[in-house]
Amino acid sequence: MVCDLPQGAGGVLSYFTRHKTVANLLLVVLIMAGAVALPKMRSQFFPDVVVDSINISVTWNGAGAEDVDQGIVKVLEPALLAVEGVAGTSSRSTEGRARISLEFDPDWDMSRANAEVETALDGISNLPEDADDPVILR
Repeated sequence: MVCDLPQGAGGVLSYFTRHKTVANLLLVVLIMAGAVALPKMRSQFFPDVVVDSINISVTWNGAGAEDVDQGIVKVLEPALLAVEGVAGTSSRSTEGRARISLEFDPDWDMSRANAEVETALDGISNLPEDADDPVILR
């Protein structure tokens, strides 16, 4: 089969069909360039996500979940939200236990945050008498 193309037409494809060695040489060069670049490529299936948080746990034996919410969470949360760098908070009240989780801004100094949370908790004096002291978990 003969292809009738006007004089000078064809471009890159016709050049490579006429010069098969150049096409193969180009293929080898591209494969080698890819092999050299492969170790330098950065790829991750799952990005590194580090959420800096501090958890505060308070036990109050014999108290119901609503009492724990009213007596502990509603008292501690406003003081803890005032801590600098807090991006968000979540709390959970169950029978006999309250847990408050503070999430901080990325790249926040967590040793400073821990000290500020301790200071905020030390300033609270109106927790129920039967409740244990708050425990800070980083």
